Amino acid sequence: MRSLLITGVSGFLGWHACRLLAPEWQVHGTYHQHPIALDQAVMYSLDLTDDDAVQASWDAIKPSAVLHTAAISKVNQCQQDPEGSFLVNVTGAVKLAERCAAAGIPFLFMSTDLVFEGTQAPYTETDRPNPVNHYGQQKAIAEAQILAAYPQGTICRLPLMYGAATPTARCFVQGFLQAIAAGQTLTLFTDEIRTPAEVTDVVQGLRLVLDQGITGIIHLGGPQRLNRYEFGLMMAQAFKLPAAAFQPGLQSSVPLSAPRPQDVSLNSQRAFSLGYAPRPAAAALGAIAAER
Repeated sequence: MRSLLITGVSGFLGWHACRLLAPEWQVHGTYHQHPIALDQAVMYSLDLTDDDAVQASWDAIKPSAVLHTAAISKVNQCQQDPEGSFLVNVTGAVKLAERCAAAGIPFLFMSTDLVFEGTQAPYTETDRPNPVNHYGQQKAIAEAQILAAYPQGTICRLPLMYGAATPTARCFVQGFLQAIAAGQTLTLFTDEIRTPAEVTDVVQGLRLVLDQGITGIIHLGGPQRLNRYEFGLMMAQAFKLPAAAFQPGLQSSVPLSAPRPQDVSLNSQRAFSLGYAPRPAAAALGAIAAER
């Protein structure tokens, strides 16, 4: 069986990818600070900034492909610690791409819609990145350096993702539900627009990329452009919450620790034409609610 290295399996996307891809691959997963176990995979503790440790794991695993989900993805954390997050988000990612280039194996790098400035949406794969915060800047730099080092690598630009919680990670949906259960009213922005996708649908897109040998840049956004408040109303319907638990607000009126682009909707027609079929948000949220 082919060997797949998935970095960041204690994270939200990494765990779901590990679980869903394990039946088809011999999965080797790495985590850093949050130990995790999965019956179908072999797990390793690994600091991606420790080059000797990465090489030792590489030699032991001998992967046939790499799915690089590990990152410091909290926008505020990157803004507060640009040097430390750069080591993970850029330096570690590029060195992993170089190893894949030397081995001639697929390398899928998880990038973000936040490489764009938010004024020219919806964005296609050929649009020029112009990020407004450190996290987006780091991902844009990594994209360019990875493709320079390994033109046959794959940049998967991902949207805002949501889905069921994992043993060590959750998404904003769980945070919203917890806040509402505590009696809070949430203000959600009407001027922050994304193309959200459910995480297992995104993993199906990554499977498609691996199976079809897609290289270059590909967008794996959801099928709808939604602002945060519209998404909240869909959540209310799916989870049978009072619509009044969500109130509309403006991002532009709130001071933020890191600048945020307003509309980074992704045009994912290339992926759709290849068979990527993420569900509309109402359907995906309904399925999540039914499984609780």
